[in-house]
Amino acid sequence: MKFSRKMVLSIIAFISIFILTSNNIYAATVGDKLTGAEKGWERYDDTDPMIKFNGTWSYDKMAENYKGSQNITRVGSYSFEFTGTAFRLIGSSYKASDSTSVEVTIDGVAEIYSGVKNRDNRQVILFEKLNLPYGKHTVVVKNLVTSKNVTIDAIDLIIQKPSYPLNLEANAGDSQVSLNWNQIRNAESYTVRFGTEPGNYTDTVTATKDEYGNYVIPGLTNGTTYYFVVNAIVNGVEYEESNEASATPTGKEQPNPEPEEPSNPEPQPEQPTGNRAILVITMTTGLEKEFDLSMQEVNSFIDWYEAKQAGSGRASYAIDKHDNNKGPFKSRKDYILFDRVLTFEVSEY
Repeated sequence: MKFSRKMVLSIIAFISIFILTSNNIYAATVGDKLTGAEKGWERYDDTDPMIKFNGTWSYDKMAENYKGSQNITRVGSYSFEFTGTAFRLIGSSYKASDSTSVEVTIDGVAEIYSGVKNRDNRQVILFEKLNLPYGKHTVVVKNLVTSKNVTIDAIDLIIQKPSYPLNLEANAGDSQVSLNWNQIRNAESYTVRFGTEPGNYTDTVTATKDEYGNYVIPGLTNGTTYYFVVNAIVNGVEYEESNEASATPTGKEQPNPEPEEPSNPEPQPEQPTGNRAILVITMTTGLEKEFDLSMQEVNSFIDWYEAKQAGSGRASYAIDKHDNNKGPFKSRKDYILFDRVLTFEVSEY
């Protein structure tokens, strides 16, 4: 069988249209007959309590309608609210009877559509609004030509929450856990939930939009495993939660140190002898500071840190570097700023 050049071009055009249609995430469009919701959409019948009717409405009972009936009016209006990103209005389209001017107000902004499409039919997409920002939307539909009909057979919605990979990680410290996750563009804040059982989160805190890289939850019990999830808040709506991350704070209970002399605002312990430990302080910049100290000095540091964490005490703490002095100095101290400490570790020897 021989094909003419015209036939070949027609076949190529048909195949191209088929491919473009197949790759379109929304195959149907306004004016098409659509007897069921497309993939990713959910259909709600006109009898759903989500739809609020105003004015005089009547039932148009026909087997060709979705679930056998639709609502019809000339002077009424209807409204609905939904949380999602898109909606479609499904109804009948007849040139002889349906309104050519119907007002759709979406979150206070009005648009006009015609109920008369290319051909007479039922379960037709009369109007659609795509790519709305995810959140709660209010829709009001009103007829502007009261001598003609407005119909509503069903409403199709895209209501799923956008999914963003937060990639939550949890790192244990002494009586605390440090969390970090991916930044979400346009996030106003983040909700952090945690508890001591997987999937059961008994505590909730809020992180600012800039704390995604290092959010510390203090006051936790050493030796207890905690489980965490994070949700981003965008446009006042809480997005899907992150993966669950867990961590177990570690540390040892320390004896009460000797009281400081009130006359000395910054007492320094004497040269240490015996009962020693290596104190490693990890700063928020990632830098690690290591000190060989007596347990008395370590306990003094821990007392300062816990007091400051509770809201009292100095903003910095001076650690004597002892034999690490360089030059003709009597003493050399390293001042640690409280808000720059990420974690610290004590190894006794």
